Amino acid sequence: MQRRDFFKSFGIGSLGYTVLNAQKAEAFPQPPRVISPRNPTAKRQLENGQQKSVLIIGAGLAGLSAALELAERKYKVTVRDAMPVVGGKLAVRQETNAAGTFWVEHGLHMWFENYHVLRNIRERLGVNGNFRPYNEVEFRFRTYKNEVIKSEPPIYPLNLLNILKNSPNMNFLDAAGTLNTIREVLFYNHKTNYLRLDDMTFADLAELRKVNKKFYDIVMEPAASVTLNDPNTISAAEMCLYMHLYFLSHPKAFNREVTTTDHYNGLLRPWVDRLKSFGTKIELSKPVNALRFEDNKAVGVLGESKSYDYVILATEAGAAQKILAASTARDANATNLLEKLRASVAPLKTAPPYKVLRVWFDKKPSDNIPDCLETPQHRPINLLARFELLEEESRRWSEKTGGSIIEFHLYTTPELVGLKDDEVWPAIRETVLDIMPEMADANVVASSVGSYHNFTSFECGQGSIRPAATEPQSLGIENLSFAGDWLKTDYPSALMERAVCTGREAANSICFADGVREEGMVVTNDYGPGLL
Repeated sequence: MQRRDFFKSFGIGSLGYTVLNAQKAEAFPQPPRVISPRNPTAKRQLENGQQKSVLIIGAGLAGLSAALELAERKYKVTVRDAMPVVGGKLAVRQETNAAGTFWVEHGLHMWFENYHVLRNIRERLGVNGNFRPYNEVEFRFRTYKNEVIKSEPPIYPLNLLNILKNSPNMNFLDAAGTLNTIREVLFYNHKTNYLRLDDMTFADLAELRKVNKKFYDIVMEPAASVTLNDPNTISAAEMCLYMHLYFLSHPKAFNREVTTTDHYNGLLRPWVDRLKSFGTKIELSKPVNALRFEDNKAVGVLGESKSYDYVILATEAGAAQKILAASTARDANATNLLEKLRASVAPLKTAPPYKVLRVWFDKKPSDNIPDCLETPQHRPINLLARFELLEEESRRWSEKTGGSIIEFHLYTTPELVGLKDDEVWPAIRETVLDIMPEMADANVVASSVGSYHNFTSFECGQGSIRPAATEPQSLGIENLSFAGDWLKTDYPSALMERAVCTGREAANSICFADGVREEGMVVTNDYGPGLL
């Protein structure tokens, strides 16, 4: 029997034939899209003697991104944040405990190939030497064999199905139960994605398309869980976007990087230093609780006399809601506009609470525990990271003591919300030992817990109602912009990349209003690869 006929007999048809023959075909990746400045011949900076002030509320990636564009163009920028550190969801705090003094991150972050604007910022800051490639991820299951998942260019554009080739749990015949869902990504169209799929969960889409259970358990559900949302409620539109961004939009879409040091010293400190070199004020532990509005503008912070030419609200969605709810308007027009602005953010939700636990042990796990291990069937642990294998500071401590530093990501964990910090490790210890039984006699030298409830919700219906960065201007508030990963963009983006993209969009809207040249952007293409 010919290979084509064999696959047809199993109902896979020409698409299955394409999968097997893709190695013989020439790949035609959709190149990233370039968004050029609307005013390419405009002046690069404010002219001498021209002064414009900008208040940026939030020192996360979105706020820092907006600040970089504006500071380089000679705007007088003030960045304020309620937290004592910069970075938002990428924040790093310095802690002293029984093990010593360490930089402790919000949680391990990875940087993907399609983070184009983030890469541009890194290049401008000269920090690329602080990152290294990390192009495969190991998974540990209870009901399946261990998986090492990577996406390899040779059979692009069906990178996602390449996982089947090397899987100890799946084979090509399992593709028959996945292709109906994969087609939603093969023919991804960002312009219609949310209109078509945002009103149903990804779990419902998988059931409707009769997705192979092994493929769903091993690939799709873990991909949903790393958004810190409940995989059973996450929108089908959101998951198709993530699969487009991180698997199928480009031959190297799954490629990623990690830092060789903590994110503060590797990225955030150089970023802050660059901003300060332009005279930017960064004021930490200084919250903005409310704004004051007059006529058609946000003019300043409630209770303070200073006024600003522009304001960028670059907080998380929940904080934006609180700030606007407490804000005041001094005239009828401003009152009307403020009510519209509140209504634009009111329906937005926050993902369930989560914790990140870092533990210093007096012993190392066995060598079969990699530097990063995803554990989707070991709730409440979704991922563990061995920092002594990832970052230099932790490596030096490990070499000196013989111990290990392991971070546990505990996503969507309302059951852990009421626990005190010293109760978190005992609560997950037995699950940890299911993964690493050799650590049963290990002693805890120190631990650190981060408890958070600040991640964007990606459940059904949220994507369709998100405002854009320039939503306030569309409503009539001419000097106010939004920035953050909770907004929508007219191109595929997500998570850290969406934060910096919307920060740049907010800055560009200010530049355009003042006749200053905008900063262009490279973004992921709107369309999936289709069929060869």
